[in-house]
Amino acid sequence: MKPWLIRLAVAVMLLSPVCAQAHQLPARQATLNLVGKSAFAVVAVPVSALKGVDDDGDHLLSPQEFGRHFGAIVVQFNQRFTLADQGKEATPTFTWPLTQTGDPQALPSQPAIVVMQRTDFAQVPKHLTLTTDLYGAGPREGQLTVHVTAGPMSQVAIFSPLARTHSLFGGPLQTFRDFVGVGALHILGGPDHLLFLLTVIVAATGWRYWAGVVTSFTLAHSITLTLAALGLVRLSPQIIEPAIALSIVLMALDNLLRSGRSQGRGRLALVFGCGLLHGLGFAGALGDIGLDAVHALASLAGFNLGVELGQVLFLAMVLAVIAAVRRVGCAPVDAWLAPLASGVAAVLGVAMLVGRIFAAFAVAN
Repeated sequence: MKPWLIRLAVAVMLLSPVCAQAHQLPARQATLNLVGKSAFAVVAVPVSALKGVDDDGDHLLSPQEFGRHFGAIVVQFNQRFTLADQGKEATPTFTWPLTQTGDPQALPSQPAIVVMQRTDFAQVPKHLTLTTDLYGAGPREGQLTVHVTAGPMSQVAIFSPLARTHSLFGGPLQTFRDFVGVGALHILGGPDHLLFLLTVIVAATGWRYWAGVVTSFTLAHSITLTLAALGLVRLSPQIIEPAIALSIVLMALDNLLRSGRSQGRGRLALVFGCGLLHGLGFAGALGDIGLDAVHALASLAGFNLGVELGQVLFLAMVLAVIAAVRRVGCAPVDAWLAPLASGVAAVLGVAMLVGRIFAAFAVAN
């Protein structure tokens, strides 16, 4: 038998517990299955996370680039995705990169590749840690979500520039901390949520108003986020995403039509209703990551707190900008800021709404 056939047969046997998952992962996702003394990893690595393999700089990996840099990808992955038991780093038994289809010639270029890896330990791991920085450099690629299983136990570990090492099955406090960061990054990186908050904040002035609308929004999205995360409420993203865009348009139009008279109970009710929709959007993002099955309440509470911290930070930034504009004498800022911000939000909201409606029809058909 030819040597390359022997190597291929060995690869299939070594990686058999994970081969079925190899082509089902989106970029920035990974699975790690712990079986006895072995760990089986399947990682969807964005091309932008790999160094020196994207020769033409298009953030895609062509079949030619994949072939040229196959060995370098293996070396780089082994250096940047490492497991250690009780502080002692383990050497991978086998590492094998694949294109998303498994066939390098199937697609002209791809934004991610799948890497399968098996690591064997001398004994069943007792205190396992995973270290990696294989998150991407492109938009919305700044974190890697790893779903870890060990028999009946499962866990979600989130890796980012601020958290490159995780002690697996480390307890509820670590899970809570991880998901606080995920929630904060989600809202600060979500233009639809920030645009909605902007239209709410600029509608009127005064701490009583700001506290009222932020509390109303927080209470509403916390309700639907919790219900959806626990599986008590389900609604298709093809409905939720256009509805969130519509909420931006409605809030912006409300600002323009009421022209500063938006501090009453009607405004609080409108914010609350829109907050229910945004909570379902947050739940969709959390669903893409997955609750930690061992510490579900800790991950849910952490994500929700992270969302609140993110929106408080955004509120502080907006108010700081308003205060700075007032200080340099761009008066009367209160007269032009709300109409300008609301007009821009309305235009962007309509564009977002149209795009999401077309995307929903594309998925349906």
